[in-house]
Amino acid sequence: MIDLKIERKAIYKSFKGKPGPCPQCGGVLKQSHQSYMLATQTGGRKADSFIMGGDFGWFCASCPTVVLDKDGLDKLLSYRMPGWKIGKEIAVLGILNLDAVPANKSHLPLGVPGNPLPLVKFSGHVVLKAAA
Repeated sequence: MIDLKIERKAIYKSFKGKPGPCPQCGGVLKQSHQSYMLATQTGGRKADSFIMGGDFGWFCASCPTVVLDKDGLDKLLSYRMPGWKIGKEIAVLGILNLDAVPANKSHLPLGVPGNPLPLVKFSGHVVLKAAA
């Protein structure tokens, strides 16, 4: 089970199949479908930020590291709706700990007054160039 309450170091990596051992400690990485907060920009100008679910995260069982599959993320970002302003540069800011949302607030949108965004930030994230 993945502890969604702890801050993790995010490492972007391109790979096919499995990413191999954890680049920080050599531990076993386990793929997990989670909800992520992304921010985008183009040339330093902010574009859309949004929440996206995906299985592009591989979590280390031994240390607070997550390996983010850059190719898998690019594939998910290629599905866009008209009107979305997704910038050419992206950063995965962190994971949403949806279990932290109280049951009596689950009907409210995330991030509104009284129902703060349950974001557990990633450290070490970088801005990536999104796939064309």
